[in-house]
Amino acid sequence: MRQIFAVVLLVLSIIPGHGQEANHSKDPLNGLWFGKMQISEQMSIQLAYQIEIDENGTYSAKMNVIEQKALDIPMDRCQVRDDSIHIYLDAAGITYNGHYSHKEDKIFGAYSQGGGTFTLDLSRVDRLPLEVERPQTPVRPFPYVEEEIRFMNEEAGISLAATLTKPTEGKNLTAVVLIAGSGRNDRNETGMGHFLLLSDYLTRNGFAVLRYDKRGVGESEGDYGAATTFDFAKDTRAAMDYLKSRSDIDHNSIGLIGHSEGALIAPMIAAEHKEDVAFIIMMGGIGIRGSELLLLQAGIMASISGVPEEEISEMARENRILYEIAGSTESDSVVAKKLKEADPEIDENLYNMLQWTWFRTFLSLEPDTYLSKVSCPVLAINGEKDIQCPPEENLAAIELSLQKAGNKSFVVKTLPGLNHLFQTAESGSPYEYDQIPEIISPDALDLILEWMDQTVK
Repeated sequence: MRQIFAVVLLVLSIIPGHGQEANHSKDPLNGLWFGKMQISEQMSIQLAYQIEIDENGTYSAKMNVIEQKALDIPMDRCQVRDDSIHIYLDAAGITYNGHYSHKEDKIFGAYSQGGGTFTLDLSRVDRLPLEVERPQTPVRPFPYVEEEIRFMNEEAGISLAATLTKPTEGKNLTAVVLIAGSGRNDRNETGMGHFLLLSDYLTRNGFAVLRYDKRGVGESEGDYGAATTFDFAKDTRAAMDYLKSRSDIDHNSIGLIGHSEGALIAPMIAAEHKEDVAFIIMMGGIGIRGSELLLLQAGIMASISGVPEEEISEMARENRILYEIAGSTESDSVVAKKLKEADPEIDENLYNMLQWTWFRTFLSLEPDTYLSKVSCPVLAINGEKDIQCPPEENLAAIELSLQKAGNKSFVVKTLPGLNHLFQTAESGSPYEYDQIPEIISPDALDLILEWMDQTVK
């Protein structure tokens, strides 16, 4: 059985590296070569080869995939004859065949993987383009109070590290807790810094903001790998309890702003603690069952990567079988056995992922269970080019659930041209995220502030 959990066209294993200076020598091919490869009409990848020759005249090469931060990946072979160059990574089925032009000091060639071949012309560079300047990044000193604090999740017995920002003056402040999406995110969502920017923006406009390192990340205690979405929700609830203990916060005006998985956690808490949650903002939120979301993600990613429709349909069929097994309530041992029976040749990484407690829990989550009980004001926004939580399917489901709840105060909106991180994007592919200078579109920030000013301040 052939299945793809996440459609990744290029690198299968990442070997840490730091990006190299070009190493010029008498051999014209020796050095760092960089190019952009057009995968499909909507998607391109930046890729570079570091080519070296030793004292015996033997060539070697390392590959760097910029968008994936996959650096210094050793190639199995680098063969040069006259002006022709051939580079191979056998395990991933990757080959590069090129021809060096002395006149232009460029390599003209083609990259092949998995039956696809793409033009990839390479130019000599001094460094990899790894660092993107981000003008929106907040710079100290800040015109507001910044407190480093810790709060307890008593049930889990862990202390979480956080930053609280608030205006220099004022009492009974409206406050928000920022809830990060899936992954090992710290309080700032380093290295993009989305929560650092959002916190700065809201605090400058009169709100108190609490952001924290997820359990087991940064300075927070706890075991990240053993936690599920429900555990992360309890951490958020503990953050709210901390705010309710402070005399400078209006205890009746505490809200939640969640991104991605965090936008699922916000209604989970609002549904259970109606009296404590004044409002929620869902950024890039989820409205459909977890397993359906992952199938949708993989299909869109495959499509913009140029995978034929018939292959996408087959992948979806095969993945659905595996997701149904992993998302069941059966024991870990039974699930492991059934996964092997369903696909005796299952990829080891996928096999392990499907048995991860967080993943098994996420597959079975139904956002409607919580959204259909949310009565507080809600702002739900997704980017038009969001392929991780596509707006058409997710926002429609969110709106339907809020209508079912009888909620009289909600806004559901798709923001043109923005991706899952609310950056102005070309394709919306995750490969673009790190390469876009914008952290969050001003349109998204302004919409959030306008809604908060009108609804909750």
